Parts: sequence; C-alpha cells; structure tokens
Amino acid sequence: MKNLLYIILIALFLGGCSYKNDAIMLKAYDGDYAGEIAKEKKSIHLGLVQDMRADKRVIGYVQKEGTKLYSDVDFAAQYQEGLKQALRVAGFNSDVTSDNASFNVEVHIKNIHVVYSDKLFGENLKGEIDIEVIVKKESKVTTLNFKESSAKWMAPSYDSKDIEPFLQSIFSNSIDDIVSRLTKY
Repeated sequence: MKNLLYIILIALFLGGCSYKNDAIMLKAYDGDYAGEIAKEKKSIHLGLVQDMRADKRVIGYVQKEGTKLYSDVDFAAQYQEGLKQALRVAGFNSDVTSDNASFNVEVHIKNIHVVYSDKLFGENLKGEIDIEVIVKKESKVTTLNFKESSAKWMAPSYDSKDIEPFLQSIFSNSIDDIVSRLTKY
C-alpha cells in the first residue's frame, strides 16, 4: 500500500510539471500601425500571400524538452488581413484590382521560428519571422526581404500558450515594417 502511494505521488508530481503543449493561436492584427503615412492616396493591390514553409504547423520548439511548438493558424490568411488593415491606416486604397493599382504586391512567408529555453537569466525566448515581398510597379519588379527578430526573458513557463503574446508582437512588427517601407513607393 505504501509503494502504491509513492507511485501515485510521483505520477502526480511528474504529470504536474510536464510541459503543456497546446496549439499556439494568433489573434488578428490589432491595427496599431503608427508608422509612415503614404504621402498621396496610392492604390495598392495585395495579391498573393503565401506561406512557403515546408511544415506549416511547426513554428519552433522548446529547447529542454525537444517539444515542437505548433499552430493551426493559417498564417497566410492572417497576414493578408493584417496587411490590408495596416495599409488602410497608412493611407493606401487596397480595394482595387491589379490593373487599376499604382503597384502590386506579393508576400511570401519564408520562415517562422520560435525557441523557448528554460534559462533563468538572460533571453530565454527568441523568435524570428522571415518575409519576402515582391513589389511590381509598371515594368519594374523589386524584391524586399524582411526579417523581424526579437528576444526577451520570460518567466519560467510550462504552457505553450504563454508564447502567444510574443509571437503576436513579432507578427505585428513585421506587418508594420512592410507597410512603412511601402509608403516610400
């Protein structure tokens, strides 16, 4: 009986301390764009937004556990909605066809990578989003590359949901950077 009690206590202890790995969600872009504004009302057609990652579910890992962080979010759709909203705030008209637009834009999500380690001091949460933007204006085609990286210290975590605000921040900052750059066209 005593051995059974020890086994139950050990099972409870180990079960309570394991990492809870749920799918990481991403809220819609919150529209806090505060960057450059288009100098004149330009029209822009946001065409293809494509997630180029081989495994669209995996977004990183927990270093100690070796557990993969995953998400069921359609990042291409979320990114497209966020870009449209930020473009409107920046003074662009994005409700035009590709033929009527001042310029056309394609967006390719090349990489999303978040790593959480259990370091007690220093940065233990690192993330990066790598985006390629193709801008077509008349006969000129320009490829722009954006890499939004961030790192911070986060209190020890045993739940993947704790990473959501960090991912949301990187996601929003990358949208803001792209829109700010597009105001210069």
